[in-house]
Amino acid sequence: MLNKTLYKTALAAGLSLAAMVASGKTWAAEELTDCSLRDVPFSSALPAYDIVMRPKARAIVDKHYPGVLDAMPAWILSESMPSFSTLITLDQLLARAGIKDDDNAASMRKALAALPVTREDKISRCARFDAEPVEFELGDEPVQVLIYQKINGYDHGDSVTAAKDNLTKLAKEMGYGVSVSAKGSAFTPENLASFDLVIWNNVSGDTLTLSQRKAFEDYMNNGGGFLGIHATGGDSVYFWDWYRDVLVGAQFIGHPQGDNWFQDASLDVTHHDTGVADDIPSRWVLNDEWYSFSDSVSAKGYDIVMSIDESTYTPGKELEMGKDHPLVWTHCIGEGRAMYSAIGHRKEVYNAPHNITLLKNGMKWASGQGNDTCQ
Repeated sequence: MLNKTLYKTALAAGLSLAAMVASGKTWAAEELTDCSLRDVPFSSALPAYDIVMRPKARAIVDKHYPGVLDAMPAWILSESMPSFSTLITLDQLLARAGIKDDDNAASMRKALAALPVTREDKISRCARFDAEPVEFELGDEPVQVLIYQKINGYDHGDSVTAAKDNLTKLAKEMGYGVSVSAKGSAFTPENLASFDLVIWNNVSGDTLTLSQRKAFEDYMNNGGGFLGIHATGGDSVYFWDWYRDVLVGAQFIGHPQGDNWFQDASLDVTHHDTGVADDIPSRWVLNDEWYSFSDSVSAKGYDIVMSIDESTYTPGKELEMGKDHPLVWTHCIGEGRAMYSAIGHRKEVYNAPHNITLLKNGMKWASGQGNDTCQ
């Protein structure tokens, strides 16, 4: 459980958000100078959004591959947020169009690398992140939960709303206070010190600046709680290694599509020490979109709460993980507790009885109110 008193005392050594506001500091978009890719040279390894939305960079792609970008579906290259192009690199985008990595691609990369990164480019790259202060009015509930749902990548729409509504209802039934924010600037040390648990509700795309990332990493290492839902672990590329490799722990590689997009599948409960699987049958069936990952987190020693039986649905050959195919897992980060559940594409699953039990148990454990397995 987060020691709020000690954490807040430690924060007093630095300049607090309140002090900055009191000093009259402004937060214009141009002052958001610490988004992670701000100064990175142009390359095909950047999010496609940061190439196609900059005229000089796009012109280079168009020169080497005439008409390819124009032929892309609008939902992939949406100019407004959220945009799928923020969570796919230019290389991945071109591969999606059947473009081979050849001498022409090498020529394109060389031309991109020669482009100067202007101040306007930096502002454009940082514009989808948040800088303005966020303040919360918390009640006197002993446990405080923040539901975070900023989306820069793929928007799950009604499922995000269903998750937020049901998680709020469940938390209040448990006597917890609930706050909701879609602003990455909510992630300050001062704000996070007030919360026992942060739920990432189908967050997609890179959403936190470097300082916001640092605040959250410190929060977790000092006893905070994390519960990640579905799309929170479903991006095809990440630009924050700690998030992918430690917090979630696995790289998403895809899910069935077409006629097999949503399927009934059997889920097996495989772990009980945390109490997250209490009162859930050892095997149960659910209809949802089923994620696959590049590797199983069991190799890292993470505690597998539930796995999926691949013999009960059709993952597709390229998405098969075999007998070790986790969907829900927990682990410790420093003194903090982290849980991820890949369940949650369909809005209906947030009313499924066994998933409700899973989420309630998960909130209890991750907030430090359950079995103390992270000491």
